Amino acid sequence: MTTSIRTTCPYCGVGCGITATQDHASIQFVGDKQHPANFGRLCSKGAAVGDTLSLENRLLYPQIQGRQVGWDQALTAVADGFQQVIAEYGPDAVA
Repeated sequence: MTTSIRTTCPYCGVGCGITATQDHASIQFVGDKQHPANFGRLCSKGAAVGDTLSLENRLLYPQIQGRQVGWDQALTAVADGFQQVIAEYGPDAVA
C-alpha cells in the first residue's frame, strides 16, 4: 500500500511544499507541484530531506575532538571559544 502526505520542508523559512510517499519500507520525497512557494521545485537541502531519516552518521551527543562529553562541558567549551575570539578580535568578530 502506498501512502502520500503533503507537508512542509523543515530547512528554512520559505516553507516549500514537499510530498512524502511511503511504499513498503522506503519513503520518497518530491517537491509539491501544487504548493505556491516552490511549485514542485526543491533546493539541494530540500532534495536531501530523505537523508535525515537515518540515524547513521548523525551526532546524537556532544563531542569535543571526537570524544563524547556532557552538554555542560560542550557548552562551556563553546562559550569559552566565543569569549576568546571576542577578547582577541573584539565584539564585532562574532555575529
